Parts: sequence; structure tokens; C-alpha cells
Amino acid sequence: MTGITDDTPDAPLVLVIDDEEAVRSVIGRLLSKHGYRVLLAESGAQGIKLLEENATQIRLVVLDWHLPGDPGERTFDELIKREPKLRIVLVTGDHDADLGENARQYLACMLLKPFTTAELMLAVNAVLSA
Repeated sequence: MTGITDDTPDAPLVLVIDDEEAVRSVIGRLLSKHGYRVLLAESGAQGIKLLEENATQIRLVVLDWHLPGDPGERTFDELIKREPKLRIVLVTGDHDADLGENARQYLACMLLKPFTTAELMLAVNAVLSA
């Protein structure tokens, strides 16, 4: 779990939940480079904890759908239960991901791995400006 990566208090705060350290850190660096503040979590449980601690500030969650031990669907459901208006960008390498009913109803955007910097930033910017 990593703290906020930028000291700009008015920049949008994005929570990134991904079990792969390399993916998580790259997404975090890209978002920081483009002016976002970022919180990083390596598991669904850590992501939920960070959401609870920063709920009023988090504008968007980038969530890996396949988390070990804590499936993305369960994490997604818990995030929405705590913050029903939360915007979530789902990332997955599974082109046939079986999304649960909550995900189909509340999902803001889905990115398929591997994605480019341009695709990530387009998704994040589009979701936050909607």
C-alpha cells in the first residue's frame, strides 16, 4: 500500500488496485505524470481500506478484475456498496471477463491489458469529465 503520490491538494485523487507491482507502479507513475494524485493498493482489502480512509477525496478507482484471494467482483461490489457514485475503470487481460451484475450496472469503463498510455489516459480523463 502506498500513500498519495502528489502534493497538489486540488488534483483529482485516483485509487489504483492491482496485485501486480509492476502494473500498479506504472499506472501510478503515468497518472502522477499527468497531474493526478494517486493511492496504490496491492489487494482488494487494501483498496477498500484506502477508500474508507479517503472516501471524500477519491474521484476514481482503477481496479484489476483478477485479484488473488479477493476477486475483482467482490472488491467492485464492496467499493460500490461503500460509495455508490464511485467511478471505476476496470482493467483485465481476460477478453471474456464474466462481469457480475453490479459491474455491468455501475462500471464506468473497461480497459483490456495490455493497454497503452494513451488508452489509459483517455479512459481516466473521459470518466472523470463525464
